[in-house]
Amino acid sequence: MKLGLISDIHGDFAALELAWAHLITMGVDRIACAGDVVGYGPFPDRVAAFLRERGIPSVRGNHDRWALERGPGAPCRFGGGTPSDETLGYLAGLPGDLAFELGGKVIVVVHGSPRSDMEFVGRDTHPPGVLDGYLEDIRCDVLVVGHTHRPMRYRGPSGGLVVNPGAVISAPVVETSRSFAVLDLEAGKVTHHRVEDGSPFDVEPWG
Repeated sequence: MKLGLISDIHGDFAALELAWAHLITMGVDRIACAGDVVGYGPFPDRVAAFLRERGIPSVRGNHDRWALERGPGAPCRFGGGTPSDETLGYLAGLPGDLAFELGGKVIVVVHGSPRSDMEFVGRDTHPPGVLDGYLEDIRCDVLVVGHTHRPMRYRGPSGGLVVNPGAVISAPVVETSRSFAVLDLEAGKVTHHRVEDGSPFDVEPWG
């Protein structure tokens, strides 16, 4: 079983469509998104509709939450497109976290960290002991995070994984890795790929 992982699309419809096409070609069984559907990019409505129509579950990122807090018709203060009422309704229905089972593994998806959609999971702030604590506390085999726009992978001593697929957005309005990830649940292997051509690239493991 293969799980495709995307995050931080930020209204970049072209990048989302390209990442999705690569994942489908790679034969993933399911795709999940770690949030920030909107913000920065010009096409929040097209991105939201794409995720909804293809049944790709997503958590609510901080930019999604901010769009809801601004309300209908309010412009994005980060220069992105203004979400329609329909898109705001979609964002309002996104959960703060997702938990599901696939291939006999329990996967939990959040945006920032299990504690906050604004918390950056970084090497300095989240050493192995902290990540191991997350995996143990929420009783999952795989924890998926986003928010940093930087790909990462960590494997704990018990085999649990923490993965950040990086950011899908490719528009030059924000720092981004322009990447997505594939998790082979049977092999317990994570690969990161470039949005532009789907090619894999190395990500130094934590720990």
